[in-house]
Amino acid sequence: MAFSHRKWSNGRERRAFNVLSPGHPFQGAVQEDRKTVKMMCDSNYKIVITGGGSGIGAALALDLDSEGHSVIICGRRVEKLKGISNKSKNIAFFKCDVSNEKNVIAFKQFVGEKHDYIDVLINCAGLFGAIGRFDQPDSKLWRKTIDINLFGTYLVTKHFLHLLLRSNVKKIINLSGGGAFGTFPNFSAYAVSKAAVVRFSENIACELADLGVQVNCVAPGFVATEIHDATLKAGLTKAGAEHFKETKTKLKAGAVPMQIPVNCVKFLISPESNGLSGKTISASFDKWGTKEFKKSINEMSNSELYTLRRINLSNLDANDDLRKKLIDL
Repeated sequence: MAFSHRKWSNGRERRAFNVLSPGHPFQGAVQEDRKTVKMMCDSNYKIVITGGGSGIGAALALDLDSEGHSVIICGRRVEKLKGISNKSKNIAFFKCDVSNEKNVIAFKQFVGEKHDYIDVLINCAGLFGAIGRFDQPDSKLWRKTIDINLFGTYLVTKHFLHLLLRSNVKKIINLSGGGAFGTFPNFSAYAVSKAAVVRFSENIACELADLGVQVNCVAPGFVATEIHDATLKAGLTKAGAEHFKETKTKLKAGAVPMQIPVNCVKFLISPESNGLSGKTISASFDKWGTKEFKKSINEMSNSELYTLRRINLSNLDANDDLRKKLIDL
C-alpha cells in the first residue's frame, strides 16, 4: 500500500504515510543484506546535528562519521552523547538545550573553535512532550514542547547561519513529524510545533535563496526510536486508543527502517539534490532515490509540490461535488 486510511471518531479520514510505497527505491531496506546507500560528495562535509545523542540524530551521526565526514552533535544528556562519540571514529559532542539561547550560543562557539565554517546543519532535537487532550496537560509542558521542537530549531538555525554561509555547500535539514500535514489528536503541542517547523523551513528557504542556502524538511515516518516511550508511558487514555495500539504494534513490527530516513537526509545534503529547497520530503513514501525524481528537481522547485498549502476549490477535481456546488458562488 502507498498509504493507509483510518478514521477518527468524527468519521473524518486520516491518511498515514508510514509505510513504503510500491516501487520505492529503498523498499528493500527491510532485508538484512541491503547495501547502504553511499552519499556522493566532492569532499568531506563539516556537519552539525542537534539531538544527536539518540534516535535519528544518533543514527545519522554514526553513519556520516563512518563515511569520513566531520560530525559534531549536541543534546541534553551527556551520557547519551558520550555513548555515540565512543562508538564513532571522531564525533565531537557538546551538552546543549536547544531551547536555551545561551546554550546555543555556547554550542556555536564550541563548533567555531573547531571549524571556520560548517557545510550542513541538521536539526533533529525534538520530543512528543505534552500528551493528552489539549486542555489537560500542564501548560508549562505544552510550552516546553514548542520551545524545544520549534524555538530550538529557530535558535540553532539563527546562530549557526553565519558559519553555514562561509561554506560552498550551505544545506539545512529539519525534521518534520506527525501532525505537520494532518491532525494528531492528543499530541497537539507536537503537531503544532512540527507544522510550524515546516512553515519556518519554507519561509527561510525563500529568505536565504539568494544566499545559496538550501532548506528542506524530512518526514521520517514511524521509526522505532525512544521518542515512542512517551506514548507508552502516557498510556491508552491520554495518548488515545488508536495511536497507543498502533505504537505498540509498530514497535514490534512494521516500523520504517532507520536507514530509510538516514539515506533520505544523505540524499538531501548531497550534490544530487542541488536546486531542491523549501520542500518536505517523505522518507518512506516519496521516490527521492529515483532518476526521475532527480531529473525533475528544477520543475519541482517551481511548483507547490511537497509544500504546506491550503486546498482551494480550484485544486479539487473538476468532478468533485463540493467544487460543483461552490465554485460559482
